[in-house]
Amino acid sequence: MARLIAHPATLPAAAAALVIAIITTALAFAGIYQSRLNLIAHTFEVERELARFLATTQEAELAARGYVWTSDEQFLSQFEAARTKTPRQVEGIAALTQDNPEQQETLLRLRRVVEEKNNDASAAIERRRAGQSIDEITTFVSGRSRALMLELNVLVEEMESRESKLATERNRDARATGLIFAMSGALAVLASLAVIVIWFRDRSRSMKALRSAFAEQEATVFSLRQSQDVVARESAARSAAEAQLRQVHKMEAIGQLTGGVAHDFNNMLAVIMSAITLSRKRMAKGDSNIAPMLDAAMDAANRAAKLTSRLLAFSRQQPLAPETLDANKFVANITDLLQRTLGENIEIETVLAGGLWRISADSSQLENAILNLAVNARDAMKGDGKLTLETANTSLDDDYARSHSDVVAGQYVMIAVTDTGTGMTPDVIERAFDPFFTTKPLGSGTGLGLSQVFGFVKQSGGNVKIYSEPGRGTTVKIYLPRFFGEHVEVSRPVIDMDKLRAQHSNETILVVEDEARLREVTCTGLRDLGYNVLEAPDGAEALKVLASRPEIQCLFTDIVMPGMTGRQLADAALVQKPNLKVLYTTGYTRNAVVHNGVLDPGVNFLPKPFTLDQLALKLREVLAASSVSERG
Repeated sequence: MARLIAHPATLPAAAAALVIAIITTALAFAGIYQSRLNLIAHTFEVERELARFLATTQEAELAARGYVWTSDEQFLSQFEAARTKTPRQVEGIAALTQDNPEQQETLLRLRRVVEEKNNDASAAIERRRAGQSIDEITTFVSGRSRALMLELNVLVEEMESRESKLATERNRDARATGLIFAMSGALAVLASLAVIVIWFRDRSRSMKALRSAFAEQEATVFSLRQSQDVVARESAARSAAEAQLRQVHKMEAIGQLTGGVAHDFNNMLAVIMSAITLSRKRMAKGDSNIAPMLDAAMDAANRAAKLTSRLLAFSRQQPLAPETLDANKFVANITDLLQRTLGENIEIETVLAGGLWRISADSSQLENAILNLAVNARDAMKGDGKLTLETANTSLDDDYARSHSDVVAGQYVMIAVTDTGTGMTPDVIERAFDPFFTTKPLGSGTGLGLSQVFGFVKQSGGNVKIYSEPGRGTTVKIYLPRFFGEHVEVSRPVIDMDKLRAQHSNETILVVEDEARLREVTCTGLRDLGYNVLEAPDGAEALKVLASRPEIQCLFTDIVMPGMTGRQLADAALVQKPNLKVLYTTGYTRNAVVHNGVLDPGVNFLPKPFTLDQLALKLREVLAASSVSERG
């Protein structure tokens, strides 16, 4: 000190050197302190990514379980999204912890568990898709999958525990370094310039902000974990409630449907059984006047057949034979039929659009749909009013499709049926397409007309919408997709209805039917029509008959039979006899001669139940087509 005083010129240099040394020391500790703060931030980032990863895996688990329990496709998309995200999150955590051998070792086990867990969930979903019940998927519901999830939670907690321990150590080091740094800064303030004081104060404020940010980050991580638990519980509760509600609605619909079917079929069966009983009694007394009884039984049987047809249409399982149609010509052609059906007091007006696009639809089912709408309109107008049939080109855009989940955006042809009747209230419109729902008086309708229209239109890829207000009439709009293919005229052999009998003495039919009574009645009826008839109870026996009787021209076979189906029989028979004509029949079938609700090309089909006249007409069409083809 004496030396410094003796040489005042050295004081500024010494002071400057002292200040520089203090500042250098403070800056060194500041750098160390900052690096340790960065390490703390890195630890919190690892913990945050682990929390996000755990949330994603739990989301995938909830979505997979939701699909297994409900078969709801929405859960499947949630599962796939979460499953795609988890590998990226694991790799992100691996990058963050690459300098930590213990964490890297745990990550190897975590990857294995995640892969097994996802594979287990995917397998359970595929088994559920294949039709297995929940009880058959016990491994996923309550077994190995649960154990894997618990193991995954343990591994994540193990990694989080290591990071928490590191955070504690790094916090302690940061505080110690910060203390030394603060002391160095204080010395610099006492020994140096005011600017150092300002710099220190600014640095202190920065450190406080960082500490506050880290504290908030810790609170956020804690809140995130709590929110994650709450969301998981609420999601599970909501899924359970939604599944229960869907089940209640499903059971209500099934109860209404089965009750309506049972009611109508019991009435029809009662008529048939009573008519047969009375006929037997009259015949036993020698009274041959049983025609009224047989007419009543036939009428009841026809009503039962129509009911079955409507149920198949409602369930979108009715085989369709679509053809290219001009909706304007179609509407114009059925106007006379509608006028005869509705009566003279109903005025019918048609408003047909110019340049109308073509559609592809089953003409008979489209006619039934329009006829059903017209009859409903007549009843709503109480037999006196105006019915308007309108056609137009229209487009259903993406916004409309998004608000109607079962509609595909695109170009459609609209056929609208409008009446001047009493109209509908919103609650009636909401239930109008439900099976067996009707506002008509008891005994005035089956409640299946609109549901049949709905099923046919949806099976044809279209949409149907009701617009109505009480006292202002009703408009029902049918939207059928525009047909973009080449128009092909459908040519059918012209059959003389007076010549439904066999045209040649050598026309031979092989009837294959596993129901003995139905086979007996069918064969008897065909023999009465003049055909040579052979019969077989199943496919194997039918192939033997075909091999021994080369004169067989037509195979008339049921589709649903034990052992060999009718389609399998026909395929084998055509190998033996390529020119053989095949006519299929069944009451209900899927994926045999019908795909996506449409008959396969070139398939001849007669739905059960059928009358002898219907069978005779169809056989003449098949055999006449054969004759035309051979002459051509």
